[in-house]
Amino acid sequence: MLFLFASTPQLFSQATSLKVIPEVQNFVSKSGDFTLPNSIQIKVNTSKNDSLMSIAMQLKEELQTMFQMDASISTTSAMKATSKNEILLAYSNTTLKNNEAYTLDVDTTTGVTISGASRTGVFWATRTLLQLTENHKNEIPSGLITDYPDYPNRGFMLDVGRKFFSIDYLRDYVKILAYYKMNEFHVHLNDNGFKSYYDYDWSKTYAAFRLESETYPGLAAKDGHYTKDEFRNLQLLGMQHGVNVIPEIDIPAHSLAFTRYNPMLEASTPYANDHLAILDDKKLPMIYDFFNKLFDEYIKGENPVFVGPDVHIGTDEYIKEGKGRDVDNVQATRFREFTNHYLNYIANLGKRPRLWGGLEWLKDQPLTEVKPAGNAIMNAWSKDWVNAEKMLEEGFEIISTPDTWLYIVPAAGYYRDFLDIPWIYQNYRPEKVNTILTLPEFQKGLLGSTFAVWNDITENGISQLDVHYRTMPVIKAFGTKNWKVSPQKTLESYEVLAHGSSDGPGINLSGQYTQESLKSIASTVGQSPLSFNGKQEIKLGGTNLGYTYDVSFDIKPQDNNTNNAIVFQSDYAVLTLNTEGTGKLGFSRDGFTYSFNFVPKNNVWQNLRLVGDYKSVKLFVDGEETDYLTAYKKTEGLPNGFNFQQTLTFPLDKLGAINNGFTGEIKNLKLALINPEKPKEVKKQ
Repeated sequence: MLFLFASTPQLFSQATSLKVIPEVQNFVSKSGDFTLPNSIQIKVNTSKNDSLMSIAMQLKEELQTMFQMDASISTTSAMKATSKNEILLAYSNTTLKNNEAYTLDVDTTTGVTISGASRTGVFWATRTLLQLTENHKNEIPSGLITDYPDYPNRGFMLDVGRKFFSIDYLRDYVKILAYYKMNEFHVHLNDNGFKSYYDYDWSKTYAAFRLESETYPGLAAKDGHYTKDEFRNLQLLGMQHGVNVIPEIDIPAHSLAFTRYNPMLEASTPYANDHLAILDDKKLPMIYDFFNKLFDEYIKGENPVFVGPDVHIGTDEYIKEGKGRDVDNVQATRFREFTNHYLNYIANLGKRPRLWGGLEWLKDQPLTEVKPAGNAIMNAWSKDWVNAEKMLEEGFEIISTPDTWLYIVPAAGYYRDFLDIPWIYQNYRPEKVNTILTLPEFQKGLLGSTFAVWNDITENGISQLDVHYRTMPVIKAFGTKNWKVSPQKTLESYEVLAHGSSDGPGINLSGQYTQESLKSIASTVGQSPLSFNGKQEIKLGGTNLGYTYDVSFDIKPQDNNTNNAIVFQSDYAVLTLNTEGTGKLGFSRDGFTYSFNFVPKNNVWQNLRLVGDYKSVKLFVDGEETDYLTAYKKTEGLPNGFNFQQTLTFPLDKLGAINNGFTGEIKNLKLALINPEKPKEVKKQ
């Protein structure tokens, strides 16, 4: 055991030879490379129990999906694989570094042996094996990997309150996070826009709560929410993948969805309409009753919705409107009492409470103490709002979530549009709690860190896949720096590896394809015209083509295309003729519809070419640039006053549609990915 965990330069240098993210802790190489055969035996040691069988079944499916390898599953009492077509899964019979640790022994003669300290450790080892197979093109360096995370909590927070993300997107994200050994997915379920974009009128300002409620029918947003079954199953999927899906109901601020549903909950001046009236002694019992019942609905009963161990209660930014620095004693006292109430309430329901740090800003005299009931965990996000050292002293465990470095606010012009990946890889550690405080290395009570996407600018045209374009590079680098805070790969080597690493088994939200794959998809629409009558569709074999793409095709529409007649489609977008009845070429995604200033000619062949990146879409007609859609300052309608985004990841799932497809002919589809422009980091202002 001492040998396994000796951190020598040799072991580190050998670890860098493996193409896996995050970098493994230790690797002792053997001679030769190992190749997984097309027919594999997965053997599960069931001496302890049969809990690894589900991992074997998942691995079998993933080997088929990713590499078209066939696998059979059987049980065994052996602790080591004995043939080169064998993958053996077992619990370790020796003590490993921590609960998520594993060893992965790859041998050219005896095959692959995985031993984990827990089910989770075994599962992480299968992620390593899949990445090694993919990134080394199935010529895997043989040797013994000994691996474990430096920090136990490695997270991502997504604001679905201000922008809806489909349940399929969230399910894909569980798998993406797991592929890179990120183990927390914090889902911010409610929030609202800024009234400055809505004529300074709270009654017009966007707000949403995203979870079905039977206690309060009509509370869930009509423009997108999750059913109870969907969210429950999302958490269960997370458990299968080693990912803790953490629901957040953010109160007593950021609560316009609740105050709009029940105006009696609304605070009065000097507090904004999105604040609960917790300072009103008459309303406070009603407020407690409302949210006690809401939490009860999701946590209590035989079939609860919140099946995971943690529930986040928000407690973020309860301030006077326009006077954030003006904190009075009554305000601070009531906020602290409210925080104590819900920490205790969630703990008494058997869940571990989580909260945003806000106690440093809101202090009263004498000080109302807030205790970490239920071993509460606090997100340390701001040097102004959170005194991380004091919170640790008072018994809170903390998740480092520094806004300066780790907040993405897409296309907002403040915080960051894209995180600084080189800086994260070379300089970031979870101990960097904020710009003025770095805790000691591996500080007790510091659990790890989380990065966040806040969709502050509601209805600004950002798409789900635009968000993914911003987050996918972070997941790889951030996952690395929480798993192994001091990776040995050079930045250049890491960037090459990260650029070529996929989203995960069977997932391609990034829309990246090899040239061979693009040729295969395009061959479906060759030189011979394909005719469509409005009720036909052809499976193309792709999903979406990511940035930066170059797509062209010849099309001859007929003169009877209905409104929004679909030419290309995917789960995330459609390209249409006669868009909104204008006759123009256009596209729709994420509830937004866009039109090019171009009306295709009927019964005439014309070549259309679209070039799209994360900022724009260009349209060329018969070789001439015809229109250019990019972000513009929105000044009309509501909301306004921000840069409205006009982007498209090109839909490549199907051509035509059974319902409302286009009529006409199409040929000569050509697809290409070109070198993308590296996004520029937007610094906090």
